[in-house]
Amino acid sequence: MSLSRAAGGILFACALLFVFAGFFATADPAAIDSALPYLPPEGVHFKYPSGKLQWRPFILRRRAASGEFGRYTKVDEKPLPIEFLVRTPRQPGSFSGAGNGLHLVGIIGEYPGDSPHFLGTDEYGRDVWSRLLFGGRTTIAISLVAALSASMLAIIFGLTAGFLGGWADALIMRLVATMMSVPWFYLLLAVRALLPLRTSPWTAVAVSTALMACIGWARPAKVLRGAALAARQRSYVTLSRASGASPWHLARWHILPDVLPQANTQFTILLPQFIASEVAMSYFGLGVTEPLVSWGGMLAEAQHLSSILEFPWLMSPVWALVPLFFAFHLVADTPAQKPSLTLSAISRQ
Repeated sequence: MSLSRAAGGILFACALLFVFAGFFATADPAAIDSALPYLPPEGVHFKYPSGKLQWRPFILRRRAASGEFGRYTKVDEKPLPIEFLVRTPRQPGSFSGAGNGLHLVGIIGEYPGDSPHFLGTDEYGRDVWSRLLFGGRTTIAISLVAALSASMLAIIFGLTAGFLGGWADALIMRLVATMMSVPWFYLLLAVRALLPLRTSPWTAVAVSTALMACIGWARPAKVLRGAALAARQRSYVTLSRASGASPWHLARWHILPDVLPQANTQFTILLPQFIASEVAMSYFGLGVTEPLVSWGGMLAEAQHLSSILEFPWLMSPVWALVPLFFAFHLVADTPAQKPSLTLSAISRQ
């Protein structure tokens, strides 16, 4: 299997997990369990401590150390059986709706409302695995919308500059040069920091998305302008122009198909950059705010070295970002097949 197919498989698996986060999550990401702060990750067992095998998987929960916050002693010998396709009651005030639906795994029976914590819990006893899924959905959704918007702006400005040339090309390229000369990430932080911190979560999401889209289009537009300039000189474009084709026909049917492969590549480059930007903004408290979950907000809980060393599971968003960025860059490096327009195809249009 090639690396590009492996990268596509990683992206497809991540898309399934994030889109159906409510199904794969084991708890509401905002549900607080004050009895289980900093609970270590719980493994799945088929064997009792006594050595007896059990066909149904179960977890063994650690006991909280008396008088010590976030400290646990040996595991409880009483198993918590894992059930599949569990429906849990809705948590009041939940933004995610994770507590009102079907889950892949859970704990039912004499343990209502409980759930396995495969990646442990955070300071407030919230399930890290569920927060990782819902936080990834928030981060990727913001970055995806921002990358699509920036790519559309890049296509519009790049195609206009490369196809029209003249004063339009000069004006757009001056704007692109100005945008590229500014460190856009710091500008992004500065503009977001000027806005009130007491904004609603959805307002913060909309502002973060709009800022990334408005700032990140310049570099792709310069690349697409070069592609449009090269496409304008092709023989079939010259033939179509000599045949009396309108500028709109030339741009739509001849220039745009040559630009789109480069636009796809620029999109796959922009997306991980915007993911990193959203994580950084939320990490500094300028992006997505509670009760919505994002990867940057999760990493903000592990700012201190002592927290990372004692509770390494809080760094789970980093573990997710590494293969995700690797897959994006492999997809971006995959050569794109450009559509070819032959003379017979031109004559049919």
